[in-house]
Amino acid sequence: MSPEFKNKLAILDQATVINIVSFITKVVDLDKNDLLSTENLNVSALEGGIYSTTLPSGRLFFTLGDENDEDYIILMDVTSIQNNVADMKNNYYTSNNPRTNNTLNPTFNRTINPTFNRTINPIFNRTINPTFNRTINPTFNRTINPIFNRTINPTFNRTINPTFNRTINPIFNRTLNPKLNRSYDGPFLYDISLEQQSFIVRANEQVELIFTLNLELIGLIVDVNNQTKVEFDINNQLIGYFVKANEQVWLRYSKDNNWIGLLI
Repeated sequence: MSPEFKNKLAILDQATVINIVSFITKVVDLDKNDLLSTENLNVSALEGGIYSTTLPSGRLFFTLGDENDEDYIILMDVTSIQNNVADMKNNYYTSNNPRTNNTLNPTFNRTINPTFNRTINPIFNRTINPTFNRTINPTFNRTINPIFNRTINPTFNRTINPTFNRTINPIFNRTLNPKLNRSYDGPFLYDISLEQQSFIVRANEQVELIFTLNLELIGLIVDVNNQTKVEFDINNQLIGYFVKANEQVWLRYSKDNNWIGLLI
């Protein structure tokens, strides 16, 4: 088991633990090919060498390896729809977790680390730096500024305002609520030490809403192009921007071009 998985065991409900034990019992004598081909196990391949299987009470995520001609499984993560969320403190679980998936962790994957990959570092790549590229700077490009463009301003556009549109409000739409939907997979915002800070709900094709882990709306993200997004607080003041590192990971930068976190 991964260290994170061991820690999670303490808060899992009994039904989920029983289901995990049942899965282990079924696969303990299987080799890798048999495990992946056995239909009643419902194993699906995800990105980064991660696999999942459906449990009666959630989903189990794991990775496979071999050593000395012996196959092995490392249990990585589990989502349970029956957990007591009051015991989960401020952490929500996702298969796209940079703490358990090294392909999403800039410490291990240098292609998503701006220290090593200068193409995603705005200090070296001016095309993704709002200071030099005015098309991605909301001070000069008013179409991406909610103060001037009311279609991306929740105060004026009620379809992207969770107070009026409950389908994008995690308080009312339980499928968007990580507290109630244990299969909710984000995206989540992480700080530079990979601590979860908030989660994202897409309001429309251009706007995403930022909620705290306690379901409080604190800001919005505006898509600029396929490489960049800009971030505003609840008062439409510019906070910073995002640069796409790959299909799953965006790097979060402050207004001063400091790398401050991840969107996964």
